[in-house]
Amino acid sequence: MASAQGRRLGVIGLGRMGSAICERLVAQGFEVLGHDLRPELRDRAATAGAGWASSVPEVAARSDVVVTALPGDDEVDAVSDPLLAGLAPGAAWIDLSSATPATARSIAASGSKPAAGAPVRVVDAPVGGGPADAREGRLLAFAGGSPADVAAVSDVLQAVAARVLHVGAHGSGYLTKLLVNLLWFGQAVACAEAFAIGARGGLDPRVLRSALAQSAAGSRFLEEPAVALLDGDLMPAFSLAGCARELTDIVQIARADRAPAAVAELVSDLYAQALHHYTDLDGELLAARLVLERAGLEPPL
Repeated sequence: MASAQGRRLGVIGLGRMGSAICERLVAQGFEVLGHDLRPELRDRAATAGAGWASSVPEVAARSDVVVTALPGDDEVDAVSDPLLAGLAPGAAWIDLSSATPATARSIAASGSKPAAGAPVRVVDAPVGGGPADAREGRLLAFAGGSPADVAAVSDVLQAVAARVLHVGAHGSGYLTKLLVNLLWFGQAVACAEAFAIGARGGLDPRVLRSALAQSAAGSRFLEEPAVALLDGDLMPAFSLAGCARELTDIVQIARADRAPAAVAELVSDLYAQALHHYTDLDGELLAARLVLERAGLEPPL
């Protein structure tokens, strides 16, 4: 068990991931204070064994380390100023949100304002995994920040993540997670297309999946998530709208940096089509399902 070291933690954002992270931190012995802009989620903090704060400034004033688990850039930007102004010298902010490097630049600019508080350690550490992984401490964290800042919050990160990968300066974690998701979503639609082509050619999709998984084309996606896709499980822990937004983000980043993005644009367009077709349902694999449906196939296969 990670040592809580007597530090007080605040968790802002008690959605599916945030509430699971809150539960995990309490279970690991930390004193935790929860907050969400939706006061009706106060019960989630109580269920986790955490206290409740009625505002972001209150969380900042009563915490040594604040963990944010928010949907994206806009929500992180909304809490940035009050957090930086309210945290005590030497306190830390760990952002687990799936945001963009632009948010890191915005946070840096906020922290340099004369009205901001004393220097605060800031680490972006978006995570891979779902709520069940969070509750069991099995997440994978992509940490961006100075080596000293990442080391200073390592006990908190290791309480929720089985692995913490320090990928670079502040903002690097955000970009790494977006690229992870680009490849993940890309594999989903590419595998669905391969299953559709194979089925049209007379192959059993399940036999094909097994063969592909054992070949040079094998991947983690083909090991389990592809089975879920063929079973009709859409992996509903995250929203289709969130997936589409993250893909739009990576395409915009690539264009701004004049980086190649032909594949990213195709994957992003497929997820946008899925969002239009299904509306905002929950499911990371809905774009892959759309590929199968268009081929006249419908899970379970």
